[in-house]
Amino acid sequence: MEGQQQAPSIVNIVTKYALIQGVLSFVVFLVRALTGIKQNWVPSVVDAALLILLMVLAHREFKKTHNGMMTYPQGLGSGTLLATEAAVISSVLVYVYVRYINTGYIAAAIQAQKVALQQRGITGAQAQQAMAIMSAIMTPAGIVVTSLITGVILGFIVALIVSIITQRGDPRVVV
Repeated sequence: MEGQQQAPSIVNIVTKYALIQGVLSFVVFLVRALTGIKQNWVPSVVDAALLILLMVLAHREFKKTHNGMMTYPQGLGSGTLLATEAAVISSVLVYVYVRYINTGYIAAAIQAQKVALQQRGITGAQAQQAMAIMSAIMTPAGIVVTSLITGVILGFIVALIVSIITQRGDPRVVV
């Protein structure tokens, strides 16, 4: 057993890809913030595609270093951990950006929401109620909390699906 190198842990592999995902998610946020992209679905699709790609790459690396095998629970756990770590990294970067770098971002986002409500014909009490909710969420801390919650939930759902495709059990095991 001397001279045998131990395979990297699933946490080490996942952390590497989570760091990449977190930074790329922040870059997508920055592009959206700086260019004023109005469609929320475009950055969301880009983020989801990046998460799927990086999760598949993390699973492939894990299988490569573990005799080509990865069980469904290992894939689900590692995928969820990847999404959670990436959400934390991205949320911290977004927090720093909106709190210290672009302090006018939140005010601009709230104003854009007011305009969007007016364009949809929502006025009066409904608009005030919507803006009250928006104002509560659109704080640096509120953005972090909502980003973490959505990142973990969506990451778990992606991990459920990706792990079905990437799992590979031990062919020697008879069920």
